[in-house]
Amino acid sequence: MELYPRLYIGESVNNPNKVIHKLQKHAKFLEAYVVTLAKNASDQLEIHKAGYLSQKYYRDNPPYVVGIAGSYEEAVGIVQKIAEESFAAQGNCRLKEYLKCYM
Repeated sequence: MELYPRLYIGESVNNPNKVIHKLQKHAKFLEAYVVTLAKNASDQLEIHKAGYLSQKYYRDNPPYVVGIAGSYEEAVGIVQKIAEESFAAQGNCRLKEYLKCYM
């Protein structure tokens, strides 16, 4: 799993380093959500329950995490924030393109 250098952290995530450590150790019962770059060309970002990343598929195909949130709603807020920043910086909502500028 790779982490975005300017990782977006939701306000309800009290200890992001602990969550990151658990993500890297593939903790199954992690109560958090992650925002990742979509693997397919038709989507831009995906939201996953963090515990799902312990599944074999995600171990074999590690996602690129751009945000960590305490709830699904907060993860949606992170996606919204990224979209707003992208629009302000580029005048469009090509989120992958915007995020890759800082990779």
